[in-house]
Parts: sequence; structure tokens; C-alpha cells
Amino acid sequence: MPIDGGFQVEICDWANAVDREGLLDVREDVFVLEQHVPREMEIDDDDPRSVHVLARAQDGTPIGSGRLTPDGRIGRVAVLRTWRGRGVGAMLLQALLDQARTRQLVTVSIHAQRDAVPFWLRHGFASVGEEFEEAGIPHITMQRPLEGAPEPGRPAAPMPPDPVTLRATTREELIDITLHLLAGARHSMCVMVRELHPLLLNDTACLVELRRLAISGRGASIRILVQDLTRALQEGTRLLELAQRLSSVIEMRRPVEPADLAYGSAFMCVDSCGYLFRPQESEMVTVGSTYAPGRHAELMRLFEEVWARSEPWPELRALGI
Repeated sequence: MPIDGGFQVEICDWANAVDREGLLDVREDVFVLEQHVPREMEIDDDDPRSVHVLARAQDGTPIGSGRLTPDGRIGRVAVLRTWRGRGVGAMLLQALLDQARTRQLVTVSIHAQRDAVPFWLRHGFASVGEEFEEAGIPHITMQRPLEGAPEPGRPAAPMPPDPVTLRATTREELIDITLHLLAGARHSMCVMVRELHPLLLNDTACLVELRRLAISGRGASIRILVQDLTRALQEGTRLLELAQRLSSVIEMRRPVEPADLAYGSAFMCVDSCGYLFRPQESEMVTVGSTYAPGRHAELMRLFEEVWARSEPWPELRALGI
């Protein structure tokens, strides 16, 4: 949902580490630091079950958050102080209402802070109860009925993208689908490969996309698990040069467990739920998709497990990586 006011609102996945970090950064600033809500109260059991929306500035910085619980309660609506009064809260609410409509809810509610009641009144909510305290802040329950269709002039909730199947059998095709996958990433990607060599990520177009990810703002992350850096260190690669310049964002580790070292496949995952998978790392045959949440989650679980038990490459410290 791109907005003319210099920001955009997107539907987020709490299970995605980058999305979750962006949401929590906003909530930490607004609720914990500004409003002194106890940190242990700020995250609760509803978070993994809720639909979350996140507003980002044009540089990718998170600026606003909100969620809709399965029972139709809107909450955790927060906008950074410097962005208030610019329509961010209204667009977060619109996205949450659209999500409620797609779930065929007939009513939504909110525990509104007393100071925010005028905002909710302007957007069709009405008070339904006595004032109460929550986290030491006066609140009042408010409700709004939902009509069956999106409000006039407002776009419907974004639908999941149509997946594009990605296949390759040659080096050129593999570079093409790698570029296609990277172009759809928002802030992060990860790779698990046996050898880092100039085959793919040294391609100029791919490096442009990697640099875009690396400077995309808070939450930017490029992580690479690689077993063999011999050729890369001897011959040099443009990826290592980029990692030297952006060492806080680009991380490389080497697997050390025998089972991990025996892994013969290679894969890449990006934060838009796309992936590429090579059954045999030494061959070009590759399958993938631009949007496959199930397969993406499976590969990410494997990556995180191996990453956690891997170690930094000592040779990279001399390069400042």
C-alpha cells in the first residue's frame, strides 16, 4: 500500500524476524520508552496469532505499527512521534479494517487510550463501557461495525502475490532467476552454499540488488553460510569487497558440525517468502518460487539451525568483515 506522504503500509508476518523487529522497534519507542509501559506487558500471547501491519518510511525505516487479533480487537497502534499528524495512523487503521473485512468480521473493537479517543471517534468508533486502567494508562473500550466491502475510495486489503515458478539448468538461467528473486526482496536474504565463487553473486546486476538490500534501512541483513572460501580469498570477489564496505550488514559463517558439512545442496531465501534450491550444489539445476511460504519456512528453519551452530570465518577478520 504505497502512500504519497513518504511512507507505505504493509502486512507483516510475526514469524519473520525482520518484520517482527520492525514492529517491536516502533512499539518499544512509543509504548515502553515514551509511555513507560512495562516491557514485559508489551509483548503477549496474541502477537503470534494476530495480523500485523507496519508503516515504513521511504528508506525502509519502521515508523508505525498495529495489529488485529483473531477475535477482532485492534491494538498496538503506534506511530513514532516525528511522524504523527501525517496520516500514518489513519492508513494503519485502514489496513487493519480491510484485514478484518477479509475475515468477515462484523465488528472490531479497541482499548483506546483516553488521549486518543478523538482519533477513534473520527474513524467511526463509539465508546461502549466505563473507563479503566491498563498498564497505568486510562483506557476505554470502543467498537465499530464493519460493512461488507472496503470503504469507498479505499483499496482492498493486499492479496498474496501470484507466485512465479523459477527454474534453471544453465549458468545464465541461474543468474537470471537469482536476479529475479533478489529484485523481490525487501530487506534481507540468506544463502547456504558449499563454495563462494564468482558464479552468481559476483554478477553485476545481482550485486546491485545486494547493495540495495544492504542499505534498505533498519532490519537490513545479508547472511551467508559457506563451507569453502579458498578461491574467493585467493582470487578475490566483488561480494567480499561489498562485505568489507558493509560489514555490519553482511555476515558470513562456516558450518563446523559433520552433518552440516555433509549437506550437498544449496539454497537462497529472501524475506518476500521466495526461494531457490539446488539439489546438487555443484550443478546448475535449480527450482524455486517468488512466493512459497511453506517451502520458504522449511528452508529458513534449516538455515537458522545451522547458523546457530556455525562460527565466523577467522580469515575474514583481517579483511574487516
